[in-house]
Amino acid sequence: MRLKHFALSVFPAAALVTAMACFSDPVYPGNQLLGTFQFEARLDPANTTCDAAMPEFAQLDDGGVFRFEGTFSKNDDGGTGWFTVQGFDREAKYEGQLVDSALKATAPRASCGTGCKDSQIEESLKVTLFSDSQAGILNRNCNAFDGGIPDASPPAPTENGYDVSLACGSLTDVFLPGSCTCTPTTCKTAYKVQGVRRD
Repeated sequence: MRLKHFALSVFPAAALVTAMACFSDPVYPGNQLLGTFQFEARLDPANTTCDAAMPEFAQLDDGGVFRFEGTFSKNDDGGTGWFTVQGFDREAKYEGQLVDSALKATAPRASCGTGCKDSQIEESLKVTLFSDSQAGILNRNCNAFDGGIPDASPPAPTENGYDVSLACGSLTDVFLPGSCTCTPTTCKTAYKVQGVRRD
């Protein structure tokens, strides 16, 4: 599989084939569906050590952004949960309004040479989820989020579905050499992410 701009797209090819072949409503793991979000990820130069101009480390549009879609779901009896991207269910930890989803995947890259088979990406997506009323206090813009939780009702299940409408946080990709000789040996690409619920 060709390495794309982030490891959210690095998953077994069969998972994508299955997702594309199925036109019925998707089924998500867990017994509590929070919602599907449209994300924008903007490069965070201050925390990026990779050369973002190289396509194997980042593929951004002219505005320095890439977009992806993901769905949050979990079990209602604890912190076990998932973040689903293009039919692939990533494990995620839910603690209060915080969600942390980590993934490590093999991802060959040109800067490790043509014989390299086991270079890797270690990715972490960390976001804070906000209810509709909390998002309103933030003007539905993550730039207004300074780390403090707005004083309003937190995300929670309701008779009309889960009350959550905004996700703010970060996405970090660490490129690892495995047993290969890579240039650079390792580096990090970091993004600031904002997700808006679309369903």
